[in-house]
Amino acid sequence: MSNLLKAKKLIEGINEAGYEAYIIGGYVRDLLLGFDNQDIDIATSAHPTVVKQLFSKTILTGIDHGTVTVIFEGVKFEVTTYRTDGKYLNNRRPKDVHFVSSLQTDIKRRDFTINALALDNYGNLIDYVDGKKDIEAKLIRTVGAPEARFNEDALRMLRAFRFVAKLGFNIEQETLSAIKKVGSLIQNISAERILMELEKMIYGNYFFVAIEVMINTKFHHFLPHLKSGIEKIAVTKFLPTDLSEFLTICAVCGAYHEIVELPLSKQMIRKITLVYEMYSLEISEFSNLILYRNGLESCLLTNKLNVFLRNKDDLKEKIIAKYNSLPIYKICDLKFKGDDIINLYSKKPGSWIGMVLDDLSLKVLNGELKNEYNELKNYLINKHGIE
Repeated sequence: MSNLLKAKKLIEGINEAGYEAYIIGGYVRDLLLGFDNQDIDIATSAHPTVVKQLFSKTILTGIDHGTVTVIFEGVKFEVTTYRTDGKYLNNRRPKDVHFVSSLQTDIKRRDFTINALALDNYGNLIDYVDGKKDIEAKLIRTVGAPEARFNEDALRMLRAFRFVAKLGFNIEQETLSAIKKVGSLIQNISAERILMELEKMIYGNYFFVAIEVMINTKFHHFLPHLKSGIEKIAVTKFLPTDLSEFLTICAVCGAYHEIVELPLSKQMIRKITLVYEMYSLEISEFSNLILYRNGLESCLLTNKLNVFLRNKDDLKEKIIAKYNSLPIYKICDLKFKGDDIINLYSKKPGSWIGMVLDDLSLKVLNGELKNEYNELKNYLINKHGIE
């Protein structure tokens, strides 16, 4: 059974209990656009405590703000009570919410008209804000006065760019003017939330369109550590495949120290650092040793930066072929192991073992030795005069 049919069954259960419930938001938008979307949110007049009582499997995702995650026939649905928002704090979140009984009242608090559409269980569209009309006109417009909506939640401005990237729509003129006027408010938003929106933006089919609009509004000036990278992306048409590539181009464009201070995983920081160092050293020949030490992914990204930022030849296929033919990929691939070294030298274990393994690895990678047990052993015997 599809998620839509399951959502309808869930809504039917809420209706039978005497409450309203509708499919709301992104699913309805994508349905009108002909896009596949299995993520279905539901708005209801039922209080969160009622929703919790109606269904056996629930998670109190954000009950203070009216949201209960209902696990219904194996699918998670976010069910949110109609509400109005209280005073917003720090241009991001409301201090409190007030539950209401009217879908129309709830609609008025939402961000953009294209996301403020509802669908009843019979397939009827509920549209209080001309969202369908804006979809047909390919416009991104705030629900209500744009400056006020962005003052409430400054992240909505970045979401507007994200929807440009996803849909290829234009930002409606009054909405665009408001972004130009209050763009600096994005500086009040946490780096985590900004990075989440940017990551979604990267995956959009109209990413470069969104980048151009961002530059035209000078919004990127309020993301100083990303500014040079964004401008370079616009000029070179460098298409990042993910957030780490996006941040890496920002790092090599002069913001490395700021980028590595962002709330990123250690793995991502390491990847950015590896590529930053290779790019800074202007490495354009990828030897066995460089491929071994830095890994295929980092070398391919360095090559990609060389191509787009330095107009170098694209060595992608050669790099992949060379990497696939490496004699070893990790130090543990050596046929002569740490225990073998200890037995050969008859010494206590210590950091010296790593030095010997590094020596063997270098010889193997440079083609001076074959990765064979006896050849590696004989090399050490002859080098150190072991009897």
